[in-house]
Amino acid sequence: MPIKEEWDLLLPLLGSNAIKDPNDAQKILGVPDSMLELQGSNRDVILWLMEVTVSQHFGDIMRKIKEYMEKCEGPVMMIVIIICKARAYSSPEVTSSAGIWAKTHKTLLNLEEWQHDDDRPVDGLVQSVVPHRWMDRLDITVKVWLRHPDGHFSFDDANNLYGRSAQLTPEPCTGMAGLEAILKRGMVAIRDSIIDFVEKECEHSQEDLRALREWMPPTRIFNWDEIVDRVRKASLRDAHERYKVWHTANGGHR
Repeated sequence: MPIKEEWDLLLPLLGSNAIKDPNDAQKILGVPDSMLELQGSNRDVILWLMEVTVSQHFGDIMRKIKEYMEKCEGPVMMIVIIICKARAYSSPEVTSSAGIWAKTHKTLLNLEEWQHDDDRPVDGLVQSVVPHRWMDRLDITVKVWLRHPDGHFSFDDANNLYGRSAQLTPEPCTGMAGLEAILKRGMVAIRDSIIDFVEKECEHSQEDLRALREWMPPTRIFNWDEIVDRVRKASLRDAHERYKVWHTANGGHR
């Protein structure tokens, strides 16, 4: 995006930053996992917010989001990535296959030794060479909302003109075309917010504004394959961590 250096503007993507009540600087409205903020000399504007929730009831996360979005005037787009476990985890019983295995295997296995070629983190089970369901399938859903012209977010429906939902896993993916379309619209809305900011806060020419207005978002906003791959690696590490805790608790040594 053609933002001139002399405007002294920053466009950082921040992680876990508190959002304060505009009417009470001591009150924190929420702490989203990520947010894109336009920072100027005199004021800052939040442009988009993102939450990533793992193994949490969707109703709970939406209540939390609604609480601060009602008072947060800047953002034009809200993104929620929901990672849901297909089945709750339970540690191995003493009489299980893993319990029997542990009686003759006291040395802690590192991740490379522990994982099995048939393990399918995210897409299926992680059972490892220590036979147990250390991690079940993870269902990943992405929901995106745009601010309605009336100034509100319609969180009650995630499949309309101002909201879309897509499923990344399990395959096949569904709803991706609609998701990509609304993300592009969101980026255009962010561009327009930046133009409005520049018009009010910065010295500019019509040529500057024309260059900004001509900017269009890339074909793909997020690399979803990379995101799923990162979740896959993280879930494998989490599964191995469960094994390590169980191994130590059952008399194993490092």
